[in-house]
Amino acid sequence: MGDVEIDRYALESAKATLDQALLAYRMKAEDAWRRDTGIGDPCGRTLLRVMTENAVGAALMRVTAEDEDAVAVSAELLDILGSFTELDVSLSDGWDRDYVADLA
Repeated sequence: MGDVEIDRYALESAKATLDQALLAYRMKAEDAWRRDTGIGDPCGRTLLRVMTENAVGAALMRVTAEDEDAVAVSAELLDILGSFTELDVSLSDGWDRDYVADLA
């Protein structure tokens, strides 16, 4: 396994980890958004319920923005991974793989 293959494996692992974390992040944000805050509407608690729901909504908007950034990073990693074959070919171009230098 050459250096390029090792680096490719490391990037593939990083992308898989990022994608898994992103999926878990999305699921938790959706769960928080859909879950009942537990604050009813009796007299005097309406404002508290509205404030809590607004805070949860703001958090979901922040997650969405961060989600878009993570998707962009994941796409960039995919582009880099796509260029590894070209890099491997260009690095090995002109080298005779059967030739081993005797440095002794």
